[in-house]
Amino acid sequence: MRPVILLDPAFRRHATIFSDADLARIAAAGDVRWGRDEAAPDAVITALADDVELIICGSWRHGSPERFPRLRAIIEVGGSAPPPQHLDYAACVARGVRVLSCAPAFGPAVAELGLGLAIASARQIGWTDQSFRGGVPNWSHTDFRTVIGEPFTLYGKSVGMIGFGGLARALTALLKPFGCVLQAYDPWLTTAALHAHDVAAVDLTTLLATSRVIFVLAIPSASNQALLDRALLEQIHPDAVLVLLSRAHLVDFAALTECLAAGRFRAAIDVFPEEPLPDDHPIRQLPNVVLSSHRAGAMGEALRTVGRFVADDVESLCAGLPPWRLQVVQPEIIRLRGDR
Repeated sequence: MRPVILLDPAFRRHATIFSDADLARIAAAGDVRWGRDEAAPDAVITALADDVELIICGSWRHGSPERFPRLRAIIEVGGSAPPPQHLDYAACVARGVRVLSCAPAFGPAVAELGLGLAIASARQIGWTDQSFRGGVPNWSHTDFRTVIGEPFTLYGKSVGMIGFGGLARALTALLKPFGCVLQAYDPWLTTAALHAHDVAAVDLTTLLATSRVIFVLAIPSASNQALLDRALLEQIHPDAVLVLLSRAHLVDFAALTECLAAGRFRAAIDVFPEEPLPDDHPIRQLPNVVLSSHRAGAMGEALRTVGRFVADDVESLCAGLPPWRLQVVQPEIIRLRGDR
């Protein structure tokens, strides 16, 4: 008897994340049920509960894992692990149910944009582009103007990472050719774990005061909301660049906006506390900020990678083998995250 798979990826759409070939691979590996873009009604979930072994979901809204006596794995395709107020992780551990996150599919794409934003801000590419289009003279041989500090390269610079998970590791690989001196603040990792990646472990104040480029990469949690408050933001060196890449949750955004308006440092931002950002938000007018509309991972190539990774692990699980593509969510990290 083939394993029963509940394919319920809403809010994602099948065509967005799955190629025809990857859908065919999943269908060949197991007995696919539902398989529509709309969220499966509870009546459908109830009817399948006794038989389903794998659940592929955009968000967890399926009740207690105890509801599914044969369940072996939950595979999320939304981009982050279900929060503990939605999914009972203790029950998953007790039952041996793996919770798998598609985050590794997004890591390289997000890291690449993070590197691009850092370079754009350090080299003042956005400001130069706007000036060029507006007829403001900024030719290097005649009228070399800059905006809040001098342009700089990444070569040999001190780079600080707030959070050192999969995204940071993907970014570390991209930074290697630049010979950057890497340091990180991550209270969820030991010093030895950071040293294994040739990254120095530092406290947050040291990181902010000594890094020329600062990447905000941490997973949002109950303990790190507005972690970067005004006092900490004011520790950032005037010639530094702050790249906000994971979530605005980690920053006091009003204080950040005021610091940038005062010209304290430069920034590149992909995530915001309110999306879409209001048209009249003052950060839109600041010349020392490079703005991106939450597009780091929102691209077809990365989304199709989600489908490919899911198909790879579904094939393994249905063959009685361990998953190898997706991230196994660690209960210890979920406990550290807390409710948010």
